[in-house]
Amino acid sequence: MTPLRSFVTDESGTAIIEFTLILPIIMTIFMASVEASMFMTRYVMMERSVDIVVRDIRLGNHDGMSHTELKTLICEGGMLVNSVTTCVNSMKIWMQPIDTATFDMIAPARDCVDRSEPIDAQEDPTADEFAYGSDNEIMLMRICLKEEPMFPTSALGATMIQDESDGNYAIVVTTVFVNEPE
Repeated sequence: MTPLRSFVTDESGTAIIEFTLILPIIMTIFMASVEASMFMTRYVMMERSVDIVVRDIRLGNHDGMSHTELKTLICEGGMLVNSVTTCVNSMKIWMQPIDTATFDMIAPARDCVDRSEPIDAQEDPTADEFAYGSDNEIMLMRICLKEEPMFPTSALGATMIQDESDGNYAIVVTTVFVNEPE
């Protein structure tokens, strides 16, 4: 047998070819599933924390609380965050009463912190962005939290941050509640 014929008929090493063809597909699926599960877990935990805090607001337990204190309560409420300070700095809350005559909801489509800009955590929002409302008013509250993807260069991670200028994705929770009379 000639050396060329023996090289062509040699089947050793064929498993490595299959491995190199399949590995990128498996890794993409793995990274996408981890990224998606972390996003869903963060979203569910944030929504739960917001529900707990909103219940206390609705019952009047947090009257006169500042915007920063409210963000701290939400971040401390069992959310999956590395640091409460980072969570507070990455969160923006928009809350306004709904006009019951017209039911116009003028909430911004998505009002989030731009983490590429310097962040002033103590800066309180204007009255057009944040108000507690009075008794029996229907309130619309929208919370936006910016989080970093685990795999920003993976297919899913890149898709999640494509609309964001700061390389983070936004978790947006919206809730409506009525302020209980005292």
